[in-house]
Amino acid sequence: MAYMLEIQSANKCFGRGTVNEHTALENLNLSLEQGEFVTVLGSNGAGKSTLFNAICGNFLLDSGHIFLDGTDITFMPEYKRSLKIGRLFQDPMKGTAPSLTIEENLALAYSKQKKRSFSLALARKDRDFFRQELEQFGMDLENRMKTRVGLLSGGQRQVVTLLMSTLVPPKLLLLDEHTAALDPATAEKVMEITRQIVERFQITTMMITHNMKQALETGTRTIMLDSGGILLDMDREMRKDLTVERLLDMYSEKKKAEFCNDRILLA
Repeated sequence: MAYMLEIQSANKCFGRGTVNEHTALENLNLSLEQGEFVTVLGSNGAGKSTLFNAICGNFLLDSGHIFLDGTDITFMPEYKRSLKIGRLFQDPMKGTAPSLTIEENLALAYSKQKKRSFSLALARKDRDFFRQELEQFGMDLENRMKTRVGLLSGGQRQVVTLLMSTLVPPKLLLLDEHTAALDPATAEKVMEITRQIVERFQITTMMITHNMKQALETGTRTIMLDSGGILLDMDREMRKDLTVERLLDMYSEKKKAEFCNDRILLA
């Protein structure tokens, strides 16, 4: 079977041989089919952002391979991966040029994905296209296209960044707690827009969240990371009627079993 994303035996250790040595990814294997929307859970230090950084090429793996739509991108430079992978961060300040207007930011992202030269003198058809896309979100951004992005609220900026990442639908969209810094009402609005875009283009998506309820209700699958590996992997059927309390019980049971196995090995 051909996967949109396939990670094989990924390993990454930082500070090897020092007192600060930390294994961030350990023999991690993960496969995503086209159009899957996977939510990612895990405590701080479990490896969530490290996994995203490995996929994006912020660093090279110590061992293992990463394939995107059948192409081995393990050693592909970060800037080349960015043409195929969209990413949003928790900080609304990331991902945009605050001194440029909404339409200029969109034009910059659009020209990059279309591999053409960027010009502040926008073609009318591009401006009309950006306006049409913004209108769908019901945030009146289509009437503020000449507003500098730095003057927008956090939620408005995240929506602009989301649109920048999907004007030309990427092969993979990575959402790194992209609603965590927003107030609850705005966060829900941004999530609604996120679902709308992902469903519209059937974009293969991974979303890190600390909200377990949201993780179980969003997308098609949920994985839980622990100590750089996948501890739990739950498809749609497994998540059906699964409560947060039961998920925590499953986590505790799995951790206890692994601890017992480790003690057997040590013995």
